[in-house]
Formats: sequence, structure tokens, C-alpha cells
Amino acid sequence: MEHGVTAKLYTRADLAKYTSVRIGETKLGESVKVTQELQTLGARLEAAQKEGVLHCILLVPEDIGCRANLGRAGANKGPQAFLQYFLNMQHNAHMDADKILILGEIEVEDLMSEAKSDDIDGLRNLCAKLDERIAPIIEAIADAGLEPVVIGGGNNNSFAIIEGVTKSMRKRTGKKDLTMSVINCDPHADFRLMEGRHSGNGFTYAHDAGYLKKYCVLGLHENYNSKDMLKRFDEADFLRLSFEDFAIRKNITFDDCLKEASKYLQNVHPIGIELDMDSIEDMPSSARTPFGISPQDAAHFIHTMASSIDTKYLHLSEAAPACGADDSERQVGKALALMVVTYLKARQEFKEKRATITRLIDRS
Repeated sequence: MEHGVTAKLYTRADLAKYTSVRIGETKLGESVKVTQELQTLGARLEAAQKEGVLHCILLVPEDIGCRANLGRAGANKGPQAFLQYFLNMQHNAHMDADKILILGEIEVEDLMSEAKSDDIDGLRNLCAKLDERIAPIIEAIADAGLEPVVIGGGNNNSFAIIEGVTKSMRKRTGKKDLTMSVINCDPHADFRLMEGRHSGNGFTYAHDAGYLKKYCVLGLHENYNSKDMLKRFDEADFLRLSFEDFAIRKNITFDDCLKEASKYLQNVHPIGIELDMDSIEDMPSSARTPFGISPQDAAHFIHTMASSIDTKYLHLSEAAPACGADDSERQVGKALALMVVTYLKARQEFKEKRATITRLIDRS
């Protein structure tokens, strides 16, 4: 692997460790793509794209960013729970596994070992090092024309994902000032001060770096975001749609919130989708909450956005099986798997609708 690429690339044998084979059935773990043994990451990704792959799944087994934000540990275990349940889903007419690449995971063992201390400044320095590992790999994925699906870690990784996608799109379009729009379903705006990197300020850093132009937070909890943060959020001309408005006061429906968000985002491309698993009621996560949206609403959010807008990535963050009860790995794994397959199906629906429109225009 080329210099500077810090990822463990999965083989078929790696996937087999999580896949339960049954006679007469074909599981996703037996059908999804892994990279060919080529010299560089770029060559592997380009080869996958030529084989028809559209989506590239990357795992980030870390909780450094959450702890650097004074949050709970455990988000490093979300990716393993995801693999256990995603790879054992059925490969059938509802899912085209040939379009899915499981790339592997960011190498974080050394950083996680250093992060055993509770020293906040040390954790934030490690979080910044994590950015340097993730962003180039995201950029390489996007360079190959693939859509990243990133699972694990905290919302700190949003900065590196946005950076990687934006840099790639700038190269591909020739627009050096191209920026991104992002919608984040999250109780927290994660727009804290730039006090060192952590899960609470990934979008602040992305905005400051000139990568993030439009930002919408859906399901924001009104009393869990500081006055200063909300002031800076509004001054940046971002959009916030509160949980209290659609779930408690019912001044607006959830679907109308999605329409408002879609209208706000559509004029700037590319667009990214973020789902902080903290937003789901009683989901084991780094900031688990007893009130939030349902898993069905979370999946509906992903479906609506990904099927109606030409999105460029999906990021599922902060799921933490250790922050739940005895059956939490199953709960987290199945929820993450549902969100991913929902996104993949929605993207296929979007592309089919766009192809149909193109054919109609060509005939007219």
C-alpha cells in the first residue's frame, strides 16, 4: 500500500469471520465486493468502479473524538456490530451486492492505545491525527467515483469526510472554491468552538476551512445546545429544525421538516447525509437519550434525502453497544445495517429516476 494510507483493507477471509453461511441462501458477506490485490489504494478503487461498484463502506473503530468532547467511550465498537448484522443480510432481489465494496477500516490501534489517558488536550491532539488518516482515504474513494458510506467513531470524523469529498469534487469539477451542503440528524449542532478537535466541533472546523457552505440540523434538542453555539450557527445562515417543534409542539410534521431541509440544501452541491445515532430514542450511543426519533423515522429521513437529492456520502456516527443493555450489540448492529441498506436502495432509486428523466428529455 502507498505511503500515507493508514487503513486495513478487508479480504474475503475477513468478511467470512462475520458471515454465517447456510445451504440454499446467499448472504451479503458472500457477495459484496472486496478490493483486488493491486499496489495502490487508487488502483484498487478504480478497479472496483470499473466492475460496477457504486458505494464504498469504510469503518472507523474509534471513540477518541467522543471522549475528547467529554462524552462516553464505546463508539469504537459500532463498526463490528454493523458487520455482524449487515454481512448476514440476505443477497436477494432487493439488494444488488455487486455495487457494494467493503473497503476496510481506518487503522487506529496506535491512537486508541495512546488515548487510554483522560487528558483532554492529549485526546484532542489524537483526534486531529485521526483527521489526517481519514481525509485522504475519503478523497481517494471519491476520486474513483464511489460514494463513501462511513460507520463508526464520533461526529469528529465529519470534518475529515467533508474535507475528503470536497477536495475530490474540486479536482473533478475544476471549481477550486466548491463547497458542500450537509444535513445532520442530530440532537446537537456539533458547532462548538474551535478549542481542539473533538466530536462536538467537526462542522465548525469544516466551515472555517471553507468546505461547508450550507448546514442543516434536523431534530436538534433545544436545551442541549448552548446560547453561543446557536448564535454562531444562525449567523452562519444555517438551518435548524428542532425535535420539540415536530415531536412535542407539533407545529410542523416530520415530513414537512424534510421538505424544508431539502429546499434549503438543493442549491449547493455536493450534499452529504449525517445520522448521529444519538438522535434515535434509547439507541445505545455515546450520548444516549430517552427521547428522540424512532429508528423508522431515522431510516425514513435517510430514504427521503438520498432518493430525492444527489447525495455524495452517508455517515453514521456514535453508535456504542457498550452504552446499552445485554442485547445492545444486536440493537446497534441491526439499526446500522438498516440505515445502510436504506441508503443504498434510495440511491439506486434516485439514479433510476434520473435515468428515466434523461430518456424522456432525449426523446422530446
